[in-house]
Amino acid sequence: MTESGTAVAMAAVQFQRGDASAAAELLGPVLAAEPDNVRALVLMTHAQLALKKPEPAYRAAHQAVLVAPESAEALGALSRAYTGLDRHDEAVQVAQRAAQLEPENGYRHNRVAWALLGDGRRGVEAEHAARLAVQLDPNEADFRITYAMVMKQLHYTDRARQALRDALALEPDNAVAQHELATLDVVHRNPFALGRLARGASGLAGALRADPRQQASRFMLDVALRRFLVYTAVLLAILAYVGWRMTEFSVGGARVLAGLAALAPIAFAAYFVARLDRSLRAYLMSVLTQGRQRIAAIGATLCLLLLLSATVAPAGWLPWQLGVAAVGGFAVRLLTVSASNAHVRAAGVNVAPDRVSVVLWWVVIGCVVAAILLEIGATDTAWWLSVAAVLLVLAAVVCLVVLVRRRRARRGNLRGIRS
Repeated sequence: MTESGTAVAMAAVQFQRGDASAAAELLGPVLAAEPDNVRALVLMTHAQLALKKPEPAYRAAHQAVLVAPESAEALGALSRAYTGLDRHDEAVQVAQRAAQLEPENGYRHNRVAWALLGDGRRGVEAEHAARLAVQLDPNEADFRITYAMVMKQLHYTDRARQALRDALALEPDNAVAQHELATLDVVHRNPFALGRLARGASGLAGALRADPRQQASRFMLDVALRRFLVYTAVLLAILAYVGWRMTEFSVGGARVLAGLAALAPIAFAAYFVARLDRSLRAYLMSVLTQGRQRIAAIGATLCLLLLLSATVAPAGWLPWQLGVAAVGGFAVRLLTVSASNAHVRAAGVNVAPDRVSVVLWWVVIGCVVAAILLEIGATDTAWWLSVAAVLLVLAAVVCLVVLVRRRRARRGNLRGIRS
């Protein structure tokens, strides 16, 4: 083997080990001496893409195609570079050209599927390409993962889940499949499916054990734990609010609801934590004691103490105790979401701050607080205070509806998957 061939082989080994930077350093001198070395150019393309540098990746891939225009491997690398530059139409065209040159090669059709996924508007075509790749090589786990991602984009969650299970049956330690399967459990919208959320957190921990470099798994693990904390805060706030309303009709009923508002979140949390392994429980404690989340945890503890004391406190204290606990629960929820957003930014995820939603949430809390204060001061002669409280509650409901619609619109706009 020549000296350049040895260097390329060593670069390929480094790249397979996950060290794209070392691979690029080894390939630099090779390409300086042999600028038309197609194998080195293709490998450099993949290394630069792994380093999040699409421009040098494109230059390497483009040079490879100029040297070998009929090389399906070079065309596949160029397609990946186009996807990295968000030039999706060109990525699809080049990938399809590579698939025409090697129609029996599953990797070429797999690249077509990813190029179509990146476009975000051609899910059905992507499904055909991904299915063809699986048919050509049923024992390749990566093709099953691609098919799962297509199903996920098409909102066929059950099919995506099954494809990921098939991938794990082929490669039980595949960190990508573990991550994606766990993510499906984390992103579900049922706040009472705690078993599924805990399963997702455990799956993400497993993906991290399989590949400690998986920063996406670590990020989603924090998202899963913070989602659980948000659900707990909302449950506390709602039950405390219902208890506060109950004080007008039955002191005994209000005491029962105060106890329920304290014990239900505790039981909710215990059910979730019991389904985590020891290392995840320790990690959850570390999440609770960091930054804004620590303030939220202290606030939640104070709310629980208020609710527990309300079960034995004098009847005259109940309205303000339950009212403060309800407002505190909503504040804890906001602090937890704020901490989660800070975590997103710290992870380097480019998410523009949604200031409108933040303002709307504070309007909701302000309306609820004002409604509680007005209702406490309402009497038979000051009936207009009750009317004002009702109007404030209606305004809070309208804001919540707007928030839900904005969230759905944001989810609809999230498209574009890269590989």
